[in-house]
Parts: sequence; structure tokens; C-alpha cells
Amino acid sequence: SNGRGHGVHSPFVYSFIISVLNKKNQYSQTQNVNKYDALVQSMISYYTPQSICIEDAFNKEKALTKISNLERVDLLYLKKIKNSDDLWMFFNTVMQKVNTQSILIFEGIHQNSQMQACWENIKMNQQVRLTIDVFKLGILFFRTEQREKENFIIRF
Repeated sequence: SNGRGHGVHSPFVYSFIISVLNKKNQYSQTQNVNKYDALVQSMISYYTPQSICIEDAFNKEKALTKISNLERVDLLYLKKIKNSDDLWMFFNTVMQKVNTQSILIFEGIHQNSQMQACWENIKMNQQVRLTIDVFKLGILFFRTEQREKENFIIRF
């Protein structure tokens, strides 16, 4: 899809593009933050999740422990996932903690063919109602309001 929202028929995704993706936010302007971290900060500001977990998956045990100790996950951003096995393991671990308002963000979904295949498998999960692929990040929504499963690739 176009990164400006043209041609997007989903009101939720259109709102995401206009209010989150294209929003010039204070995080990217005031700090030395890459555009993907700024996008996540913009999502936090826009959706105001109660339970936020931002973890560097490079230290797998620490990240798993932190996720396992959470009662629920409203927004999870996993950075520096090493391989598809780790991505699949993190996804299955966090699935026990999601609700209809949860947002999961995984970094590196296109870093190799195995990660891309894992991303495709994650998208097929019945609980996942909407996915947005902005190349470096894969974003999952579990909204029950979303009657039909939809997958978007958006230039960012």
C-alpha cells in the first residue's frame, strides 16, 4: 500500500497510516532515534497501551523471563531477534498473554528467508486479525472488530 493511505479501504489501517505512520513526532526530532523506534513510540502515544514491554531479544533468556512474568501484553516490541526459531518461540510464548487490544511488533522479519517464512506462519495464526509489514518491522493486531483477516505491506 501507499505510505500516504491512498487506496486503503480499512478505516483502522487508514487511521494507523495517517495518525501514527505519517505523524511527525517529537521522538525522532528531539533524540537520535531511528525511524522504527520513533514509529513504536508514536504507536505507544496513539494507542496508549497499559502494559508495554520493549525488549532486546539478543539476550533471549532475559527477554523470555520478562515476557513470562507479565500478566498480559498490550504492546510488545522485540528488537534484534537472531533467527526464525527464536521468533517462533517468542511468538508462542507471548500468545498466552495477548488480548483483543494487544499489539506485537517484531524486528527483522525480512532479514533472511527463514525469518520471512516464520513471519508468513505467524500471519496465518487464527488469533492474528491484522498484520502490517513496514519491511523492518512486522506489526500484529488481534482486534476482534476486524471481521476478515487482513495483511498489509506499507512503504515506510
